[in-house]
Amino acid sequence: MIILHRYILKRFLLPLFYCLLLFIFLYIIVDLFDNLDEIIKQKWTLLFLLKYYLNYIPLILTRTTPIAALLASLHCLGSLEKTNEITPIKAAGINFIKTTAPILCLGVIISLGIFIVSEKLVPLTFNPLSKKEKILHNVTLYGSKNQIFYIKEYDTQKNIAKDIIIFVQDKDKHIRQRITAKKAEWLNNRWNFSGLIISKLNSSGETIVESLKYKQKIIDIEEKPTDFLNSAKRIEFMSSSELRKMIKRLSSANYKPRRELVDWHYKISFPWINLVIIFLGISFGMATKGKGGLFVRIGICLFLGLLYYSFLSFRLALGKAWILPPLISPWFPHLLFTTISFVVLRKNL
Repeated sequence: MIILHRYILKRFLLPLFYCLLLFIFLYIIVDLFDNLDEIIKQKWTLLFLLKYYLNYIPLILTRTTPIAALLASLHCLGSLEKTNEITPIKAAGINFIKTTAPILCLGVIISLGIFIVSEKLVPLTFNPLSKKEKILHNVTLYGSKNQIFYIKEYDTQKNIAKDIIIFVQDKDKHIRQRITAKKAEWLNNRWNFSGLIISKLNSSGETIVESLKYKQKIIDIEEKPTDFLNSAKRIEFMSSSELRKMIKRLSSANYKPRRELVDWHYKISFPWINLVIIFLGISFGMATKGKGGLFVRIGICLFLGLLYYSFLSFRLALGKAWILPPLISPWFPHLLFTTISFVVLRKNL
């Protein structure tokens, strides 16, 4: 049995490795051509491009591993069928579970590995200056004490913000104060504002008292430069713990983080697409020969894999639109396609 398991794992791991290399190469080539104008304009060196794309390999892995695993499982069991090796395995009294156990166990390991990569490595690869951008534009942050920050330009090297608007909300989420400034500079661990105007507002957003104006004023706010830098981080580069902290911060500001909750559940659930899609590949790979043979089953399975992604995106959109609960929208596709795999497997074995 150990020899059989090693043999099956070898049949699975080799195509998985080759598929991942191919997908990483194709991803980089497509992205290079997509950003060719910017590369020429910025005169990026070959060394810089190499470091840039090496930095993005963890993210590419999380995106491409499911399809690579699907192809590897189809190739593994399809090749066993093509060489008539499945028949003697069945004749020896070895059932489906024992035959595919190493692949399914590896699917669990791959899913856990991708989860670790998305939690530990992908957030480290994010760098808003990865394309040599020193200025961040249109930075928005839901801060503490019911404050919403909007910054038109933020210099990450000098920690200088320009054209700032701060809205202060009450407990009912009504804006009661508007603070505007031409510039804010981080000096001695405090924000020094220039051209500051503080206005108190009523429930209709109208100024109720004369605005206070200051040429220079230090405002004691909890947010630091790192908070504004991290606010530029896209959801895909955030770990689930970072996203959870954002949700708590938004909730404390009387904001209902529906979309963020869906994204959090998606981050937890997405790595398990590897296990589900490997099981999908196994269910088709273990099927008996039928009309069209292996290539037809590969085509059907790839179509189902792409449909899986599309259905997952559709469910996420429904969750963010408040049509589905945040928990159900990312997890239901896993349950659905696991059921499809069981049905196909039971029908063909």
